[in-house]
Amino acid sequence: MKIKQVLLELGLTDPEASIYLQLIKSSGAHPASVIAQRLKMNRTTVYKSLLRLAKMSLVVKTMKHGVICFFAEDPDKNIDALLTSRKAKLSFVSELFLESISEINNLQREELYTPKVRYYEGIEGVKRVYEDTLIEGDSIYAFENVEDMDIEIQDYLWNNYVPRRTDKGIFAYALTPENKDNEDFRSKDKEFLRETRFLPKGKFPIEIEMNIYGKKVAFFSYKHNEMFGVIIESSSIANTMRAIFNLCWKIAE
Repeated sequence: MKIKQVLLELGLTDPEASIYLQLIKSSGAHPASVIAQRLKMNRTTVYKSLLRLAKMSLVVKTMKHGVICFFAEDPDKNIDALLTSRKAKLSFVSELFLESISEINNLQREELYTPKVRYYEGIEGVKRVYEDTLIEGDSIYAFENVEDMDIEIQDYLWNNYVPRRTDKGIFAYALTPENKDNEDFRSKDKEFLRETRFLPKGKFPIEIEMNIYGKKVAFFSYKHNEMFGVIIESSSIANTMRAIFNLCWKIAE
């Protein structure tokens, strides 16, 4: 298959390519033991290969019923990013990849959709979740509170993320408690393609940020001593949270 040739050109071993393709064909997240059984491979070898694929951002490690499981990231985004990092072979491999997109789609089963959950730790993990909102490109509906935001996250947002979001034309709607930091935040709405409304601080003591965009919901904890991000990909969850946001939006000032 052309897609397997692409993966081998990118530096994957033959077993790693087979494991990745198996995850693409499988619905939901699975432990290494299940993948090993399906491919008739050694479980330890499969687990080590999955960890390497996770470092390459081709698969995501998550927890399911207390067991470490893995699922494939969206191939059309993550393989393309990996291609860019291989400049020496970019032209040749990119051509093969574009020809193989339909092949990837044919591998995916039309089964009951299973929500995907991604968990990222530390400041780089929080940035990774913010970056996902730019990849999707949909309007963002956010519950947030600048007052509780770590200074390093603020620097990334104001000097990197927000200008790029604005350049991409991605509009943001923000609900936030009324305080001095958030008043300064709202004063820059027009400049940064955003509309902010206040809810009473006593009735809205929010300590984290939540972004609703497309069929995803992202949660951010960006305090200095508690920093992580979570992405839940589920149309039903996103639609429900968006409905809650819209209700709050109507009563906000």
